Amino acid sequence: MKFILNILFLMVINSFFGQEWRDSLIIARKAYANKEYMKSFNDYKSIQQKVPDNIQLYDELAQSAYKSGDFETSEKLYQQGAASKKSALDRASNAYNIGNARMKSKNYEGAIEAYKNALRINSNDDKARYNLSKAIRELKKKKEKNKEDKEDREDREEREQEQQSQNQDEQSQGSKQQENKNNPKNSKSKLSTQTAKRMLDKLMKEETETKRKLHNGQRLNSPSKSGKDW
Repeated sequence: MKFILNILFLMVINSFFGQEWRDSLIIARKAYANKEYMKSFNDYKSIQQKVPDNIQLYDELAQSAYKSGDFETSEKLYQQGAASKKSALDRASNAYNIGNARMKSKNYEGAIEAYKNALRINSNDDKARYNLSKAIRELKKKKEKNKEDKEDREDREEREQEQQSQNQDEQSQGSKQQENKNNPKNSKSKLSTQTAKRMLDKLMKEETETKRKLHNGQRLNSPSKSGKDW
């Protein structure tokens, strides 16, 4: 009699918990239908460990996360649920959903890979084919923008370096001018070699010209070589 009572007690307990997760599942699905995606995600998550093993909530969890904007979590949940997909169509649909989550995360390379996997399984999936072409276009635009940003950054750095070099030259020139202003003797002593040479050449020419004039004057005033005074 005691054994029978224990059996009945376990049946009541199992029935109670079974009804509890069913009620929670209804609440989670109702929240999703009402576009309360974060609440729906949390409700699904709270009952995930309570449902029987033959019931998988990965898809509903992943879709709730996707709708709430948590694309990274959505992708992980779709990947976790991939092993439970038995039919080819389910596997293709799962790959397609992974591609969508990656597209939203702007992981275009990963999205391309996922859409290709979906098409390998189901070549008639027009949505996957369309999204694949879109992902390829977005990846191309992303690479072009990255290239332009890199070029702009390099140009900006080059201009900054030129400006910095110019500022350093101006500062150096200003320092020299200030030094010459504060010490005029030092400024005069720093005449260029070329200027000093020009001045020396001029003095030598003047000296030569003076000697020539003196020599010519002496010749005019000297007596006749004959010695005669007539």
